[in-house]
Amino acid sequence: MERNKKTSFVQGATILGIAGLFVKVIGAVYRIPLANIVGEGMTYYEVAYPYYAWLLVISSAGLPTAISKMVSERIASGDIGGAKHVFRSALKLLTVIGIVTTAILFLASGIIAHQAEADPARLSLMALSPALFFVSIMCAYRGYLQGMQCMTGTAISQVIEQVVKLLIGFTLAYILIKKYPDRPELAAMGALIGVSVSELAALLYIKLYYDARMRRGNLPVCTPSLGNFTRGETTASVMKKLLIIAIPITIGASIMPVTGIADSAFIMRILKAKNIACGLSEQAAGEAASTAYRVLRSYVTPLINMPAVLTLALSMSLVPAISQAVARRDRRTVHAASSTGLKLALFIGAPCAAGLFVLGGPIMSMLYTAVRESNEIYLQSQQVMYFAAVGVLFLSLVQTLTGVIQGMGKPRIPVYFLAVGGIVKVVSMLLLMNFTNLGILGAALSTVLCYAIAAIGDTFFVLHYTRMRISYADTFVKPILSSVLMGLVVYLVFTLIRSMGHPTVGTIISIAVGVAVYIAAMIFLRPFNASDLEFLPKKELFARLFRVKLNSSSNRL
Repeated sequence: MERNKKTSFVQGATILGIAGLFVKVIGAVYRIPLANIVGEGMTYYEVAYPYYAWLLVISSAGLPTAISKMVSERIASGDIGGAKHVFRSALKLLTVIGIVTTAILFLASGIIAHQAEADPARLSLMALSPALFFVSIMCAYRGYLQGMQCMTGTAISQVIEQVVKLLIGFTLAYILIKKYPDRPELAAMGALIGVSVSELAALLYIKLYYDARMRRGNLPVCTPSLGNFTRGETTASVMKKLLIIAIPITIGASIMPVTGIADSAFIMRILKAKNIACGLSEQAAGEAASTAYRVLRSYVTPLINMPAVLTLALSMSLVPAISQAVARRDRRTVHAASSTGLKLALFIGAPCAAGLFVLGGPIMSMLYTAVRESNEIYLQSQQVMYFAAVGVLFLSLVQTLTGVIQGMGKPRIPVYFLAVGGIVKVVSMLLLMNFTNLGILGAALSTVLCYAIAAIGDTFFVLHYTRMRISYADTFVKPILSSVLMGLVVYLVFTLIRSMGHPTVGTIISIAVGVAVYIAAMIFLRPFNASDLEFLPKKELFARLFRVKLNSSSNRL
């Protein structure tokens, strides 16, 4: 029986992990074609989305986890009636949250847009507001099903969200930009209507999925109740318990959306004021500020977030490995898994940072029409990427080490470091943009500082808490040295091919050459040992590639 429960849990976690990875991949690439369709309208999209993301956290971050926990506890004790009561109470709570957050975003849309110096963004905010209600209701069903170890409904609904968002959002944006080319705010609104429609589609699916499972009687709550509300809980007491569990998680998940709101609220306002002080007219100052904001949020940020898909997958794989070792009090495996996670974070993050630093401008020119067609936007995008690319290394460490620390049973530690980083980001952004001539580069640098502080804090905590000994040469020096070498070769290859008049071909060939050079350098330097390979798939292949001898002790891990 216990083995079946464990198998069910692992299968459920795998299903959610695969779906979550798919969602992250789509999210990472979604804004690239969207930026080409919407054009200038991406400014309004990027102004609206952080507010939506922040309000979304209220319903989607902590409450599904709280529902899942309370439902699973009651089912485990045979209190089927209590599990149903938790769901009904949660549904009432989330319905109220959905109505309130939807009303806030819709009614405050004009104020928010005006504060951001982007009045047309009001339409984008209004288009997003219904999605908050749909997501809130959906989260009640997701938490309930997850509490019964039924992950398939959540996973498929997440996939449906992304697919419908792509189809509806792209279609509406394309139609509106063609019909009203002088009103890019309508195209942005169309893309965000796609978000609301996608959440409605996902809600309808998960409701139908739940109803079908209930009709077939193959959910745990379909068994005869062993006692109606045996815990003597009122709706108010259940809601209170849900909030006690959910609020700390929600606060942690709110950190990055709040920093996004700071970007939305201050960047264009500060840039416009600076531009006017430099002698530009109000209209020209506003257009320049809008372009700079679009460069940062729509062109640079999606590329910076792409390597995070790889480190997210790594983080997801480390959590169960470390948590199981902690439960067994197997310090050796905890040290080995933590050390491997740290190495792989650098192994992924360092070359991505170097590659984007050298080829960020050419890659954006290849992907984005606006960057390709305007030399001014190209140069600005490249300058912003010089700063932002450094943050990829720190972001890779943050995501990977968050998984390591969560596996150790200390999930709040990364939140604390990220909160400090978030405060530093907002303060440094205001100082750099107001009191220096960095402009939009100050905003990019503030984000790097945020991730740097969180990454350094996570790294020191892991090293201190585990008291493990690591090879600083293998962990830090070798991947960074290999990445620098790769960057130099890539720069030379790209410069040579571009001088022949083939920048796009040069970009593609340079990327391929860079990958080959980096792997060759790492093979030569041999940063991995036998214990590292135990946590990699196809370890025999990697052992041959990196010339590592797998010993018998590593095979028993």
